[in-house]
Amino acid sequence: MLNKIYTVLFIIYFLISAPLLVLVSALLFVLLLPFDRKRKIQHLFSRFISWQYFFLSPFCRVVVKGRENVNKRQAYVITSNHQSMLDIVLLYNVPLYFKWVSKKEVYRIPLVGQLLLLHGDVCIKRGDPKSARKMLQDCAAFLSQGISIMMFPEGTRSGDGKVGRFKEGAFTLAKSRGVPILPVAIDGTRRFSNGNGGWLNARQLFQITIMPPISADEVAASDVKALQEKAHRMVCDEHSRMLLNSVEKTSKKTSGKA
Repeated sequence: MLNKIYTVLFIIYFLISAPLLVLVSALLFVLLLPFDRKRKIQHLFSRFISWQYFFLSPFCRVVVKGRENVNKRQAYVITSNHQSMLDIVLLYNVPLYFKWVSKKEVYRIPLVGQLLLLHGDVCIKRGDPKSARKMLQDCAAFLSQGISIMMFPEGTRSGDGKVGRFKEGAFTLAKSRGVPILPVAIDGTRRFSNGNGGWLNARQLFQITIMPPISADEVAASDVKALQEKAHRMVCDEHSRMLLNSVEKTSKKTSGKA
């Protein structure tokens, strides 16, 4: 019953708030762009959007670990696993200013696409070599300005929740620009909207772990495949730990009810 009530209230709130939040973001863009060419205010406002959806949900919980692994003066290529469209909102809890690399299809999603455009994020058309080259050029330009790049190296959402194979784009980018790679593992977004009979899970635990970066020196000394494999292994290992943590917390709640 809690999931049903939560889902109805969440949908009502989202339908009312989301268009208003996008409108405010657009107004900020128009008013502040002459003074904020890098659009940092847009990013901060999106962090607020993320906060109000997660932290105003009374039974949901967001746990972020590894903030100490972030140097805010350093630009990174950030690589995260991908479970749900909600990942985009959740990952604004990573305490860095970054630009997304998103598929062209995502820009067609109402409200989400408009926010990405307002941010000035990077678009890529899948299967188009010319678009891939343009993406790498745009990302390189941001990195040269000290702006991090956030990518899903799996290329698409996981169908079963497991971490899929990483593609080479993020690692080619990091190596070409000589910047460190920041692996991030997330969990919880897929179960939030799957496996509950069509209802949202009102008591969902969302987990983010920011792991120690693969240093610029190691990036320079390693080939792209080795970097792919290391980042993939780090994210897989941490995601397995997250799943175990989630199962343990669920078991404690169940035993407590019994």
